[in-house]
Amino acid sequence: MNEPNWFDQIIVNAALVGAWITGEAGRAALAGAAGGLVRWLMSERRRIRDGIVSIIVGTLMARYATPITMAVLESWFGEMKGDVQNTAGFATGIIGMSLAKLIMGMFEAHVRRINGGGQPDA
Repeated sequence: MNEPNWFDQIIVNAALVGAWITGEAGRAALAGAAGGLVRWLMSERRRIRDGIVSIIVGTLMARYATPITMAVLESWFGEMKGDVQNTAGFATGIIGMSLAKLIMGMFEAHVRRINGGGQPDA
C-alpha cells in the first residue's frame, strides 16, 4: 500500500495557502490583520491576548466590511484609482476593534435598560 508522503502534503498545503494569500480574499485578510496589529501596537495596555483578538477582528472586519469602507471613502473623496481596496482593508482593520467595542457597549446598555439598570446577564 502507498504511504502518504508528508513532504508532498506540506508542499501542496503551502501552495494552497500561497494561492489564497495572493488572491483577493487573502490580501484583504492580510491588510485587515495588519490594521488590527497596528491598532494593538498603538494601545496603552498591550497584552498578547488583546493583540490576538485585535488581529482576528481586523481580519474579519476587513474581509466583510471593506466594501462599506470603500463606499464611504468614495463618497468623501470621489472615485479612487489604484490599489485602494487593500488600503480600505487596512483602515477597516484599524477601526474594526473600536467599532466592535462600540457595538458591544450599545448592546450592553440596551440589555441594562431592559433589565432595569442592573448588570447584564452573563
